[in-house]
Amino acid sequence: MTNVFLYEPRDEHRLSIIAELLSVQMVPVEINDSFFQEDLCLLNQTDPTPQPFLMANAPRTLEHIRSLRASGCRNPVLVIRTARNSRETAAALDVGADDDIVTPVSGLELKSRISSITRRSYGHAAGSVSFGEITAYFDGRDPEISGKRVKLSPREHTIFQYLIINAPKVVSRAAVYDAVYGLADSQPFDKVIDVYICKIRKKISSAAESDYHYIETVFGRGYKFSQLQESDTDLTLRPSNRNFSMNVRDAQANSFLVMHD
Repeated sequence: MTNVFLYEPRDEHRLSIIAELLSVQMVPVEINDSFFQEDLCLLNQTDPTPQPFLMANAPRTLEHIRSLRASGCRNPVLVIRTARNSRETAAALDVGADDDIVTPVSGLELKSRISSITRRSYGHAAGSVSFGEITAYFDGRDPEISGKRVKLSPREHTIFQYLIINAPKVVSRAAVYDAVYGLADSQPFDKVIDVYICKIRKKISSAAESDYHYIETVFGRGYKFSQLQESDTDLTLRPSNRNFSMNVRDAQANSFLVMHD
């Protein structure tokens, strides 16, 4: 699920926007003017995947966008307005908004617009990216592995997307955790990430013709998507057989799982 900062001072519009976001598994986090009085630079430190801002065209909207950009925040910013106004749209884009939308707008369209802005910010112009035997989509679809669609749970999908959009960089366990639970009211202990990584690996290796799981643990640093090497085609080096201690760690991690998707 994707968390969205929602700035909508107008009571008559807030509920309909929230309903549209929830309909496509986007979780609105309501904010008000006081949010922008805080240290916005913290967004750069705590948001591993920049959470989008959906902002109503209100009297202080331009001021708030300026504050975000002045602090160095690269979070996607989309402005929503009730009527087309070219001058106001140009002003919003000029101060740093990424998109300007006229309501009513569907949750599906909002999700696609946010996905488009996010993937371009990571250097992905197309709607999908290929990595070895994996094809990942940025529109919410499950990935294809060796030509087969692989079903991921919502949290597995969030973790998978975060890892592959950052590939081949190493991302820390804390960053992965924040990508999934950063704005949630109740947060489990961080061992739950190991469980989800284990499940994703198994699904990938089960579908891949090579049996390779693609998600490498970089001890002391985190995880990264790693390409299949020629030496890995040897059965003795395939992830499903190569390391007994990894299997032990996976079994231990599963014992910590106390919540389900």
